[in-house]
Amino acid sequence: MSHCTKFDFKYTSEEAIVKAFRKLGIKCSTELVSEFKSEFSKQVLGKLGYLGNKQYRAICGIIGKYNIFLCKIGENDYELFIERSVVGLNDNEEMKKLSDDFQRAYIEVAIDEIVKKLDKGNMPSKVESTKNKYTISFGSSYEYSLVVSFEEGKITEEVIGVKGDFCTKLTEDIENILSHPSSELVTEWKQEYNMQIEDQNIQVLSLSF
Repeated sequence: MSHCTKFDFKYTSEEAIVKAFRKLGIKCSTELVSEFKSEFSKQVLGKLGYLGNKQYRAICGIIGKYNIFLCKIGENDYELFIERSVVGLNDNEEMKKLSDDFQRAYIEVAIDEIVKKLDKGNMPSKVESTKNKYTISFGSSYEYSLVVSFEEGKITEEVIGVKGDFCTKLTEDIENILSHPSSELVTEWKQEYNMQIEDQNIQVLSLSF
């Protein structure tokens, strides 16, 4: 392992959010949404033109009976909300599943960006996934890997088998898409990071990444 980095998960990229909606087969649009203190305020006062307590620019979509909002709460900072007008017995469980599904789709967008760069550099690669983990294996014998796992709002990335500082280029898309620019990235560097890159294919790939 050349390094292991941990950071707080954040929705930061509008482009990646739109791609995540597409992955789930949901049409989305950009709208102005309002925050209301109660359902009464939303249903009654909202129809009378009351704009609520706060307004947000949001990327919105609808799946079945649920509304999905990615509200822009700050610079490069979006927050996910899922709601329906009347919450039934099983809705909280369903909304939690939708939230998890959207997070996975968003993380997959970052994974896709890395795979595209590996393909562009003619580097063989494959992706394996479990519930909370993605493993990108690459190299002529798939001897190198990047493991991205997520749990309780935290992302962990581990680069395995790669020597030299290419490992930092390899993980740039993960960090740019899944963390906020102001987030603290906690990195544990391994001795491989200070070693010279010996694989010529990795040397060439590093120049184009």
